[in-house]
Amino acid sequence: MRQVISQLDIQPDKVGPFTIARALPNKAVQFVGPIMLLDHLPPKDIAPGVLPDPDGSFAHPHRGIATFTYVLEGALTHADSTGGHGTISDGGVQWMKAGNGIVHDEMISTDLRKNGGRLHSFQFWINLPARNKAEPAEYMPVPAENLPVVPLPGGRAHLKVLLGGYDDHTSPIPTFAEEFIWHVRVEPMGSARVALSADLPVAGFLPTDGAIVSGTKIAAQRSFVLGNEGSEIEITNPSAEPLDLLLFGGAPIDEPVAMRGPFVMNTEAELTEGFREFRAGKYGQIAYQSETA
Repeated sequence: MRQVISQLDIQPDKVGPFTIARALPNKAVQFVGPIMLLDHLPPKDIAPGVLPDPDGSFAHPHRGIATFTYVLEGALTHADSTGGHGTISDGGVQWMKAGNGIVHDEMISTDLRKNGGRLHSFQFWINLPARNKAEPAEYMPVPAENLPVVPLPGGRAHLKVLLGGYDDHTSPIPTFAEEFIWHVRVEPMGSARVALSADLPVAGFLPTDGAIVSGTKIAAQRSFVLGNEGSEIEITNPSAEPLDLLLFGGAPIDEPVAMRGPFVMNTEAELTEGFREFRAGKYGQIAYQSETA
């Protein structure tokens, strides 16, 4: 059984008009395999007509990473300088490989801005190997119905494969360093065992309620890191409400890391070149579609 070796404090931050909880990185842990950032937007009720229409002011560049967004409730719209465009809603994900440079914008969907509703989402940043940092950018939205859901033994829990694979079930999104992101849901007063690869770093995050993980009590809104020994964990939900848990990790990328803002490269010289190309307009511009203008 893999044990919890550290629990990590969550750092608040601002992203646009929202206050988010930064579960990774923190003072204790910088990376979990190739995963280098996890931001959580806690459930937020949005009143009809309160948020302004997007005006492009939130558009920003990325290079050298993949961004991965999971919308648990609500809807988000993406637009980027390669022509990528999509809206993901309850239970869907979107993946963007920044590769050798892209500009993108993430917006509250038109329907959610106009009619109101609840938004609850997560975003990960995933480092790319050097060879993939040099590739053209890509974008892929995946609706909830195209993501595998695996029942866990005991019948009191299931695992949704957002990225990577589990028990011969695989997300349609490409991976480069055995990275995985799973959403485990455990029924009230239930427990579940989740199999893990023995050689991959793994961490978890409890966004809304606390749990007992391999015998360790962990409070809500905490992330945690697992040790290397063992091939499974046990998750116990002591609550009368369903429990949500994100598990994530992957193979470490054995290459130097140079990071400046939204760019992650291997050297400072590559960072300088990346910003020079961005300022020269080589990442292109976003052509907004009418419903997101």
